[in-house]
Amino acid sequence: FIYPAVITFVAMLVVGGLLTYVVPQVVAVFRDSHQTLPWLTRALIGLSDFLRATGIYWLAGLIVAAWAARRALQNETLKFRFHRYLLRIPVLGHFVRDTDTARLASTLAILANSGVPLLPALQAGAGVVANLPLRRAVEDAARMVREGVSLSRALGHGKLFPPAMIHLIASGEAGGRLGQMLDQSARQQSQMMQQRLAVLTGLLEPLLILAMGGVVLVIVLAILLPIFEMNQLIH
Repeated sequence: FIYPAVITFVAMLVVGGLLTYVVPQVVAVFRDSHQTLPWLTRALIGLSDFLRATGIYWLAGLIVAAWAARRALQNETLKFRFHRYLLRIPVLGHFVRDTDTARLASTLAILANSGVPLLPALQAGAGVVANLPLRRAVEDAARMVREGVSLSRALGHGKLFPPAMIHLIASGEAGGRLGQMLDQSARQQSQMMQQRLAVLTGLLEPLLILAMGGVVLVIVLAILLPIFEMNQLIH
């Protein structure tokens, strides 16, 4: 995500510089000519004046909003609700689930293959899960395993983990190869995460470039249209 983030940041700087510095200087020439400007140019002038007058307040508002969001997420209840909402977002939710599932399965596989009992392994596995609803599901699974429930049924109870992972764990428990199946599940979830990440970044990069090009094109057209009209009047 570094490349899309850099493109977004540079695009915001370029557009902000054009609207607050370049556009006012160019448009001042058109205002002095007292000609009727095209609607696109008038809209651009209005947006430029608005940003120059209120830009500092918008920046301050964004800083305050970011600070407030960070403080709010320190509350466990709000953080839990936010993490639960993340899981419902179509693309991002799958990415978050695959990431934490791969971490959990990999940790459990390492500990199981090292001879660590299942309950301590689940407690350690819960610590590597970042999403709070998924972490709570692992903690609930640990309590169910303590009561005699199988790991596959315990993890499948909350219906938060992928069915493929539950199926592999059940197969490992039935065949006495739990560590091997957990390791296979970790590799499978990691591959799915990498595939979704590749698709997401592959879509983001051209979309961001097209969006930036479209914004710059609109600004250039808004500046050139009055020049074209002035040339027509001269001829």
